[in-house]
Amino acid sequence: MACSQYGPNWAGPDGDRLTLLIALLKEIPAESINLNRFEEYLEYPPSVGVQAIIEASTSWIVDGDAGIYLHADKETCYVAITPSPEVPDWPTFASKEYDETIQQKLDVQWKIEVEGVSQGAYVSQAQHTISTPSRLGLEAQIDGERLVWPPRQLNSSGERINSERKQLSETASILTWTRLSAAGAPSEFSNRAPILDGVATVLVEFAEGPKGVFMLADDESGKPEIDEKVHFVVRRLYGQDGMMHYGLKAVLLKS
Repeated sequence: MACSQYGPNWAGPDGDRLTLLIALLKEIPAESINLNRFEEYLEYPPSVGVQAIIEASTSWIVDGDAGIYLHADKETCYVAITPSPEVPDWPTFASKEYDETIQQKLDVQWKIEVEGVSQGAYVSQAQHTISTPSRLGLEAQIDGERLVWPPRQLNSSGERINSERKQLSETASILTWTRLSAAGAPSEFSNRAPILDGVATVLVEFAEGPKGVFMLADDESGKPEIDEKVHFVVRRLYGQDGMMHYGLKAVLLKS
């Protein structure tokens, strides 16, 4: 079973039941899993694409005949994996204190985003779904002796890139970072930025060579440092056209 560090009533600034589930699945040896009624408990079930997100970000395979089941509690953000289709008894977990006013403001903003239309770089649902394996699974294309991430059709010479893929490391080093204020944040994040005192992003380099820009997880309280290591977690990125967009965010690896 898994629960947010904030307890049963909140999955964090950029979390939900699905992100908690993925964190739990990553801690358990992979098998085949039955979604059961789990999708019914998600905040925005019509557009999420739960199977694609689970299979892209973990080693688990979704199978309707599997004997291991996913569960979530309707009243809380608890999630569980059990060998029975019966809903389990939910225990009590220790939790971290948080500002309920901030929680309420963020919850309102997420709903506004999901129901609205992006004013920034528009990404269609089809494009978002197609790119899921590379975004969440850190799949890079093999282009000769180098790796290209995120994958693309052509290289810098205009030649078509090999379709073979290789997974990047799940950690990377910070090259530089910045914190966007409410005024400087893209429209997808501009309403949440003032609530979170800005949105931090990091430019990182993987051991295999590719570089990428990632937001820091919204509940990350530390200050990034150059050459510091990060690892990646699946979180909400932004809402658009009735759909919640999920992606990887960076978490600081403190020694």
